Amino acid sequence: MSSVTSTSTSLPAPLHWAVRLLAVEAVAAGLAAALLVYQGIAGDASSPGDAFAVAGFAGVAAAAIAGLAAALARRKPRARAPAIVLQLMAVMFAVVLLTSGVVWLGVPVGVLGIAVTTLLLAPSTNTALS
Repeated sequence: MSSVTSTSTSLPAPLHWAVRLLAVEAVAAGLAAALLVYQGIAGDASSPGDAFAVAGFAGVAAAAIAGLAAALARRKPRARAPAIVLQLMAVMFAVVLLTSGVVWLGVPVGVLGIAVTTLLLAPSTNTALS
């Protein structure tokens, strides 16, 4: 336990916050996957297979984000590019949500994606991952 604590405290602030925000995103995606599974079981889905496929996609996304957060916490430089790609995809998803009228979800997703991308591109993060 002490090695995890010492590793996380030695991270530069931008990388530390990027890891924290990625962990929050992973939890949110996991909760969304669980909600989609519940709706697929309890709801009146016209195609249960499609409902579970969407839930599975959300679950895979949650696992990928959690894995990237863990890799970045261990200062693995190869995890930064996929994390940035996922964040840019989140920004594009936020644009779709905003143009669809789902502002209450689009704004936080977009702000979070831009914030994490900015933190991952910070000079101190670059130095820590070099």
